[in-house]
Amino acid sequence: MRRAVVVSLLILAAVFLENDRANSEGAIAEGIAPGGIAKGYGISIRVDRPDRDTARSDALAGCRKGPEKTAAGAALDDGNAKARARCEVITSFSNKCAAVALDPKDGTPGAGWATGNTQKEADEEAIARCRSAAGASRRDFCKVIDRLCDGTAK
Repeated sequence: MRRAVVVSLLILAAVFLENDRANSEGAIAEGIAPGGIAKGYGISIRVDRPDRDTARSDALAGCRKGPEKTAAGAALDDGNAKARARCEVITSFSNKCAAVALDPKDGTPGAGWATGNTQKEADEEAIARCRSAAGASRRDFCKVIDRLCDGTAK
């Protein structure tokens, strides 16, 4: 009898944990400096939040925060600060994957983000958007720099 109760409790715990992930929420916030992405860009993806409002506020806070100094200790340029000041939530999602693609060269307009039912789908769309924004001379430099899946998505 005791064994049956323990097994039942374990099954219930697994169901609750799976349902918690199935009901998770994600969001993306983005900031673009005046003059466009080439002048400054900030973005933040947040996943597996308990509700839509939390996902949105966490993504916005992450986008606005940005580092104050580079890894070498130099102050960041004013463009990134201006981009962070203009952050806003651009999408919310549930049980999806998200990706961000950028052209890594400073001062270029190549950037794109996407959500998809799979990570591959999100990656491909983010790359396509980056290439479209980057223009002919920089389109092949776009690469996925961040990817996350929410809830049960893979």
